[in-house]
Amino acid sequence: MPMAAGGHAWIVTRYEDVRTALSDDRLSNDRRHANYPSPIPIPPVMRTNGSMLSMDPPKHTAFRKLVKAECTLQRVHGMEPRVQQLVDEYVDRFADGGGPKDLVLQFSMPLTLAVIGELLAIPGQDLGSLYDATRGMFDYARTPEQRRAAVDFLDTYFEEFVAAKYKTPGDDMVSRIIARNPDLSLTEMVHLTRLLLNGGHDSTASMISLGVLTLTQHPEHFAALREKPDTAEPVVEELLRYVNVTDLATARVAATDLVLGGSTISAGDGVYPSTAAANRDPAAFDSPEEFQPYRTGERKHLAFGFGRHLCLGADLARLELRLVYSALARRFPALRLAVPLEDVPVLDGGFVYRLAALPVTW
Repeated sequence: MPMAAGGHAWIVTRYEDVRTALSDDRLSNDRRHANYPSPIPIPPVMRTNGSMLSMDPPKHTAFRKLVKAECTLQRVHGMEPRVQQLVDEYVDRFADGGGPKDLVLQFSMPLTLAVIGELLAIPGQDLGSLYDATRGMFDYARTPEQRRAAVDFLDTYFEEFVAAKYKTPGDDMVSRIIARNPDLSLTEMVHLTRLLLNGGHDSTASMISLGVLTLTQHPEHFAALREKPDTAEPVVEELLRYVNVTDLATARVAATDLVLGGSTISAGDGVYPSTAAANRDPAAFDSPEEFQPYRTGERKHLAFGFGRHLCLGADLARLELRLVYSALARRFPALRLAVPLEDVPVLDGGFVYRLAALPVTW
């Protein structure tokens, strides 16, 4: 696989090999390494900004503990009533005036921003500019200067936002993390807060729109969500396996020589354990190219990663997806594409697989 900065990286595709790679401490997440692989250029400031995603143990282990208490299954269950309220509110907004409408810009993105924004206590009026800057960091179509400007904007915003939390804490995720970790520096908390915003909306919004696209092609499963509410969980798990929006978030660089899947990888080589390929491995899943909810071992997919970097927000994402698909099925039983399938635009040039728009009607 050719890289944006030149050179090539190994691609790992078999399910068992991908699981092994994602849990192998010899494969580093350190973005500062010159050979760290990326399909799009990473601005230098983003290679050294201290994101938890680019950390290795023991530092990563310590930072992960800072967030883990906010992402327990018990806490996520406690969020369900409020998330359901937000889902219902945004479904009402989407329905207002009838279709056709763009499910990406008019529903999935504003809803997921509202959920994570409320958890972080970010003022609603700021979410639009934060979304644009977040997209700007990773948009290959933008110039290096534009992408750097997006990074600078986010750094400045979150420095002021987090500094205010140190002075006047509230009942929100950022304030609670600070309270439990008084030695955490302002800079470290800024990077962590930015990661929570980015990770808390982008991939979930993409899963919503791509999941809806998939369900329009399988209307029997969309109807089942309305008629049999307990089908939501297996439908969500199969969509996560089938779509897999974050395949480019698994980059590694070999810290030492190793053998993986029968291939010898040299120290310094870039490695991409492909979770999307693993989720379509016929050795792991029967008829992997088919969309089949209720398949055996539904949660063995790798959509949320595996090992030390398993997504901390997985349970919250599952909750949002379950509530969203169920609400859409109830409110819009005749939901369908407003354009031919081949005209649905895919947005290239980022780390999350997404649609540029999803025109639907009902």
